[in-house]
Amino acid sequence: MSKREALNMCRKSILTALMLVLTAASAPAQQAPRPLSSDKECALRPGDTFRDCDGCPEMVVIPPGTFTMGSPASEVGRYDDEGPQHQVTISRPIAVGKFTVSVDEFSRFVKATGYSAGPTCYSRLSGSWENKRGISWKNPDFKQGPKHPAMCLSWDDSKSYVRWLSETTSKTYRLPTEAEWEYAVRANSTTRYFFGRDEKNFCRYGNAADRATKKRFPRWTVMACNDGSVFTAPAGTYQPNAFGLYDMVGNAWQWLEDCWNPSYAHAPSDGSADLSGECSRHIVRGGSWDSDESMVRSANRRRNFPTLRNFDDGFRVARSLQCGG
Repeated sequence: MSKREALNMCRKSILTALMLVLTAASAPAQQAPRPLSSDKECALRPGDTFRDCDGCPEMVVIPPGTFTMGSPASEVGRYDDEGPQHQVTISRPIAVGKFTVSVDEFSRFVKATGYSAGPTCYSRLSGSWENKRGISWKNPDFKQGPKHPAMCLSWDDSKSYVRWLSETTSKTYRLPTEAEWEYAVRANSTTRYFFGRDEKNFCRYGNAADRATKKRFPRWTVMACNDGSVFTAPAGTYQPNAFGLYDMVGNAWQWLEDCWNPSYAHAPSDGSADLSGECSRHIVRGGSWDSDESMVRSANRRRNFPTLRNFDDGFRVARSLQCGG
């Protein structure tokens, strides 16, 4: 190559680089998603999805409706706190997180606020429950990726996240009420599980204690199916329910707004949170990756202290849809 040819090539390279810089500078900046205006919220239909900000949880619109909350006395695996059955009416559409809050989503909150979710978390991998130092949502005693559900989170942690999300988006995010959660998981079903009565089909729809778990923990009670995951699975791994919600049962227990009551004797019928009773404990629903067949039923309930962090506890978010104004 002659000196002239080399010089021409050098000039072309410089010109090309300058063009790339000018093109990038003139390109319109990408804008983060903006919160929905009230008129756009009014236009949403059941099954529609949206995000109020870049990195916000994806939300699914759930239709209003009436359902029977609780389980019949004949249901296999039933506990007494699942009754009496009663009618609940959800009178307005709501939006519920398509997935439980992920490791990536919770880490955005921590990065933005400096929030600390504590240096310890309860685990039972050693054979019995113990409060272990050095495990947290960053490392819940097993390996996770950014799309896995954030675990080792308390009710207080969950409430702190939804407050921050509300401030960030200027929308009122919250934890689902217990009635909203059961309405959402059932998705118009009335059976033991939202997909039917037979736990052998569970592994198509969720992640719980199963044959994969049994290989690692031979003493655990498991289902007669294989979901392919010993611990948590990434969001969207299994099939959704009829409302388009994923992992409503299995993968991670989900904190709810309600205080604990041992029955539904005085439960609200309008879908609101029951804030009477024993408010030193709050409801968690849905079961987790380590739960047996009875715990992942649509009607199953559990309660915990609001400061307690377990390696199988997470949460999903909800918010009401506002029209006009």
